[in-house]
Amino acid sequence: MEFTWNEDTIDYFAELHDLNGWAHVAQRVLSFVTHECDLEDGETTQELFNNLIVKIEDKVIKEEEEWIEAKLQEKQHHHKTHPIYFL
Repeated sequence: MEFTWNEDTIDYFAELHDLNGWAHVAQRVLSFVTHECDLEDGETTQELFNNLIVKIEDKVIKEEEEWIEAKLQEKQHHHKTHPIYFL
Protein backbone atom coordinates (compact mmCIF):
# COMPACT_ATOMS: atom_id res chain seq x y z
CA MET A 1 0.00 0.00 0.00
CA GLU A 2 1.12 3.53 -0.70
CA PHE A 3 0.46 6.27 1.81
CA THR A 4 0.66 10.04 1.48
CA TRP A 5 2.52 11.78 4.26
CA ASN A 6 2.73 15.45 5.13
CA GLU A 7 6.19 16.65 4.05
CA ASP A 8 6.60 18.37 7.44
CA THR A 9 6.21 14.97 9.12
CA ILE A 10 8.96 13.45 6.97
CA ASP A 11 11.19 16.49 7.54
CA TYR A 12 10.64 16.30 11.31
CA PHE A 13 11.71 12.67 11.51
CA ALA A 14 14.63 13.20 9.10
CA GLU A 15 15.88 15.99 11.36
CA LEU A 16 15.36 13.75 14.39
CA HIS A 17 17.54 11.15 12.64
CA ASP A 18 20.32 13.71 12.20
CA LEU A 19 20.19 14.49 15.92
CA ASN A 20 19.54 11.06 17.47
CA GLY A 21 19.98 8.23 14.92
CA TRP A 22 17.75 5.50 13.57
CA ALA A 23 16.92 3.71 16.83
CA HIS A 24 15.36 6.84 18.29
CA VAL A 25 13.54 7.62 15.04
CA ALA A 26 12.10 4.10 14.89
CA GLN A 27 10.73 4.43 18.42
CA ARG A 28 9.21 7.83 17.69
CA VAL A 29 7.72 6.72 14.35
CA LEU A 30 6.15 3.68 16.00
CA SER A 31 4.63 5.89 18.69
CA PHE A 32 3.43 8.34 16.03
CA VAL A 33 1.72 5.77 13.80
CA THR A 34 0.26 3.98 16.83
CA HIS A 35 -1.16 7.03 18.59
CA GLU A 36 -1.55 9.78 15.99
CA CYS A 37 -2.66 7.98 12.80
CA ASP A 38 -6.07 6.53 12.01
CA LEU A 39 -6.12 3.19 10.20
CA GLU A 40 -8.39 2.91 7.17
CA ASP A 41 -9.53 0.09 4.86
CA GLY A 42 -7.60 -2.77 6.46
CA GLU A 43 -4.37 -0.82 6.92
CA THR A 44 -2.10 -1.96 9.71
CA THR A 45 0.18 -0.04 12.02
CA GLN A 46 3.07 -2.09 10.62
CA GLU A 47 2.27 -0.92 7.06
CA LEU A 48 2.16 2.71 8.18
CA PHE A 49 5.40 2.30 10.11
CA ASN A 50 7.22 0.61 7.22
CA ASN A 51 6.03 3.14 4.67
CA LEU A 52 6.94 6.17 6.79
CA ILE A 53 10.37 4.76 7.68
CA VAL A 54 11.10 4.28 3.95
CA LYS A 55 10.03 7.87 3.21
CA ILE A 56 12.26 9.17 6.02
CA GLU A 57 15.16 7.01 4.83
CA ASP A 58 14.76 8.34 1.28
CA LYS A 59 14.84 11.92 2.62
CA VAL A 60 17.93 11.26 4.77
CA ILE A 61 19.77 9.61 1.87
CA LYS A 62 18.87 12.48 -0.47
CA GLU A 63 20.14 15.03 2.07
CA GLU A 64 23.37 13.05 2.59
CA GLU A 65 23.94 12.82 -1.17
CA GLU A 66 23.35 16.56 -1.54
CA TRP A 67 25.81 17.25 1.29
CA ILE A 68 28.46 15.00 -0.29
CA GLU A 69 27.94 16.63 -3.68
CA ALA A 70 28.31 20.09 -2.17
CA LYS A 71 31.54 19.05 -0.44
CA LEU A 72 32.92 17.61 -3.68
CA GLN A 73 32.03 20.80 -5.54
CA GLU A 74 33.65 22.85 -2.81
CA LYS A 75 36.81 20.74 -2.98
CA GLN A 76 36.96 21.01 -6.79
CA HIS A 77 36.48 24.77 -6.60
CA HIS A 78 39.19 25.03 -3.94
CA HIS A 79 41.68 23.14 -6.12
CA LYS A 80 40.88 25.33 -9.14
CA THR A 81 41.40 28.56 -7.20
CA HIS A 82 44.29 27.28 -5.05
CA PRO A 83 46.48 25.04 -7.19
CA ILE A 84 48.75 22.58 -5.47
CA TYR A 85 52.39 22.82 -6.51
CA PHE A 86 54.78 19.96 -6.10
CA LEU A 87 58.49 20.53 -5.81
